[in-house]
Amino acid sequence: MGKMVTLAGLVLFAGGMGSIPLLVRLNQSKAMISSEDKLTGSQVQRGAFMNSGSKDVGRDHDWNLETRSWEGKRSNN
Repeated sequence: MGKMVTLAGLVLFAGGMGSIPLLVRLNQSKAMISSEDKLTGSQVQRGAFMNSGSKDVGRDHDWNLETRSWEGKRSNN
C-alpha cells in the first residue's frame, strides 16, 4: 500500500512539473520571443556572446526577401 501511494505521488508530481511550461505559455498575454520594446541591459550584454562563433554576420546578399528563397551557390567546404 505504501509503495502505491509513493508511486501515485511521484506520478502526480512529475505530471504537475511537466505541465508548468504549458501553463506558463497559455497564460502569456503576448509572445515571449517577438517584442517591439527596447532591449534591456542584460539582453544587450548577452547578444554579443550568442553570436560569438558566427562568421557570417550581417545581411545575406543571396537571400531574396520577396520570394523568401536563397539564390546563392553552394560552398565547397
